[in-house]
Amino acid sequence: MADFVWIIQRFVYLYGRLVGVVNFTVDWRTGRAMITRWATIQAAVQNICLIGLLTFQLLHGDTLLFTFKHARYLHEYVFLMVTAVRHWAVLLTLVSRWRYRGDIVLIWNRLFRATQQRPDEIPLYRRRLILKFIFAVLSDNLHMVLDLSALRQKFSLELALKLIVWYMFTTIFNMIVAQYYLAMLQVNVNYTLIKRDLRELLKETQALCGSTNRRGGVFVTKCCALSDRLDRIAETQSKLQALVDGMSKIFQIQSFSMTIVYYLSTIGTIYFAFCTIKYSSTGLGASNWGLLLIVLSTTFFYADNFVTINIGFIIMDSNPELMKILEERTLLCEELDERLKSSFESFQLQLARNPLEFYVMGLFKIDRGRIMSMANSLITHSIILIQWELQNN
Repeated sequence: MADFVWIIQRFVYLYGRLVGVVNFTVDWRTGRAMITRWATIQAAVQNICLIGLLTFQLLHGDTLLFTFKHARYLHEYVFLMVTAVRHWAVLLTLVSRWRYRGDIVLIWNRLFRATQQRPDEIPLYRRRLILKFIFAVLSDNLHMVLDLSALRQKFSLELALKLIVWYMFTTIFNMIVAQYYLAMLQVNVNYTLIKRDLRELLKETQALCGSTNRRGGVFVTKCCALSDRLDRIAETQSKLQALVDGMSKIFQIQSFSMTIVYYLSTIGTIYFAFCTIKYSSTGLGASNWGLLLIVLSTTFFYADNFVTINIGFIIMDSNPELMKILEERTLLCEELDERLKSSFESFQLQLARNPLEFYVMGLFKIDRGRIMSMANSLITHSIILIQWELQNN
């Protein structure tokens, strides 16, 4: 199973190199990422070709602009708008990856170095990584079928070119999201190990308090050793939080793009599901296979979104969980060494002073309350589209 995790990681890297998302090289014997001339040239050529292909598609006769001008149904406009937003999101994220390439390489090396130092991390994120890979692949392919059905066009060379561009932009966007998720997943695993180490330290401290001799040199020596371990845990948490803050800065455009794309895609999916059930002109009609495809596509789409968004919330809950663990020190004896007491207080102050927060382009903070507000907005706008459809038939 560990080999399968390694295969997924290599696939994400190699496919990222293939489509121009990854603009650096990784030596898999050492795990070190580096910026090379060949990787720079290859990624630049791929990005230029992708932009040129999109420009050709926009300017050519029977392509995206032509379809937009001659669309006859509202659901066609909705899906074309979602596609356009996805395209712009990919272009902006590609630009940001060139701007922060050095920082991305630095983060890669830090995370890989942490994994090498703690090889017991792999079993902790194996299941989530496999689920993310399965959900992303199924969601991409099923949504591609729905997009093709929404256009209701016969297969042709122009349609094939259009589908190639759409699929490339969709997979590029999801590949960027997958790389972000992989980095956040490793951060979450490091926080899990920190919590485990802190619980073990508290157990040893409690056992030390149960000893009969609390004033000898052995007792003080053990307290100093525990204090050193606690300081190392605090230092690891501080570096990890600085890494998360750096990732939030680097991936701020990706986070903004993810928010917009997921928002519009959800509205489009709800509206298209209604049109598919009500009419037969959408291509799938109300057949059992069509309804099953919509249900499966929607299920995997939201499952993929959930695992991507939920990993951020899990990391945000790490600091409060560490604070809760540290509160157990109040049950310890008062005869502990002053240095160990000071280490506990310093770690608590560090967690209270630097809470983990995620902002999208500095516009708003992502939390569970914000997600609920977005869900209410999604329902409202979906109802407006459905009402418009019912009114105009």
